[in-house]
Amino acid sequence: MSSTPAATGARSILDAATALFADEGYESVSVASIAAQAGVCKANVFHHFASKDELYLAVMKSASAEHADYAEELYQSPGSSADKVCKLIAFEIRNMLANHQRTRLLLRETNDGGHVRVRKLARTVFQRNFTAVVNIFEQGRERGEFRASIDPAAAAMLLGGATHLFFNCRDALREFREANGLETPDVYARRVAALILSGVLVAPEPQTHELALAHGKRARHTEATK
Repeated sequence: MSSTPAATGARSILDAATALFADEGYESVSVASIAAQAGVCKANVFHHFASKDELYLAVMKSASAEHADYAEELYQSPGSSADKVCKLIAFEIRNMLANHQRTRLLLRETNDGGHVRVRKLARTVFQRNFTAVVNIFEQGRERGEFRASIDPAAAAMLLGGATHLFFNCRDALREFREANGLETPDVYARRVAALILSGVLVAPEPQTHELALAHGKRARHTEATK
């Protein structure tokens, strides 16, 4: 089925806005420049989107939807939680590299953490993505695959941080003698997955982080009694 003219027009506006927001930032982009980039008049932009803020929100939802859809489907699918984590890391890296402009936009906005606009995005857009990843780690914990003591939210942050770092530093990785293949997406995905999972899979011996927590508690107790 072919797209309607209205849907095509909205898509062209979203694509133009994504490119401009990624290159220049929200504050520097005008609705007029978005209209010019999309090849439509300014009134046409407002026909599809009531305001620049509404257009921006639509852009961010569109930019993050594919990741959220994949993570939610992965959570519902059969298979081990460890395998789901491996698949998610590989997907995130492939998806970011295949969509440079979109990824640059998302990273640009999330890096500006002190802005009220970013806090609004966290509540209205990124919450869905974060919850989807947290749920996968929570599922592994509930199944007994991952230790009961893990923090699913911290694990989700670790995963996201690793994939975002690869996107930003891949070219530099090629120059590091110690990288040993880490600049290759599949190699990086496998090694990061193994590293994350070695810290969350059930193990018979006390874990380093648990010992560190116990040490920290003793240190705080000692300090308080001085």
